[in-house]
Amino acid sequence: ERILAAAAEEFAANGFFGARTQAIADAAGVNKAMLHYYFRTKENLYGHVIAGALRRILNQVGQAWLSQDSVESRLEKVVDAYMDNYERNPGFLKIILREFVDGGGRFRKVFRDLKDLGPLASGVTLPQIMDRIGSELGLSLAQTTHLIVNVVGMCAISFVSPLLLEALGHFKVGDLNLYLKDRRAAVKSMALAYVKNLIRESKKE
Repeated sequence: ERILAAAAEEFAANGFFGARTQAIADAAGVNKAMLHYYFRTKENLYGHVIAGALRRILNQVGQAWLSQDSVESRLEKVVDAYMDNYERNPGFLKIILREFVDGGGRFRKVFRDLKDLGPLASGVTLPQIMDRIGSELGLSLAQTTHLIVNVVGMCAISFVSPLLLEALGHFKVGDLNLYLKDRRAAVKSMALAYVKNLIRESKKE
């Protein structure tokens, strides 16, 4: 766990190519031989860092959607799951942004491996969660996919947007916690409005 925590910080700060395994070992308080004993390669360690963060998010998302609450309440819990994880682990977003700049090859591999690991803590797989969302709301696979992408994207941009807003000279985010609280409420409102609109449209067909 110490190695993974140190690796997450090193990868977030320097990217995959800039990260040094010696720096990770030093920060974790272990020697380099022990790091290689547990993870063998830097790429393997990188994969464990991303997979661990993804599984934490997906476990919470799965538990939120599989609850017996109303659709509105479950959507809010899904948004909270993403926002909470991004707040607790801001380095993860940096890793993902760097990964996409680098082409996303390692991220795709991690996601494939994650799917092969089987059920999440909720007892279902990611495709099963998507199927359940679609069937309960009467959405097609494409609509379900866009719903998920919209929620993930709106939550993620919340943490990048303060820099963009200040760069554009629109306004300065003086209180980040208050801004993120407002963003959380806004994302929930937009996600719910989007779902209600999709349901209305599907009933017309």
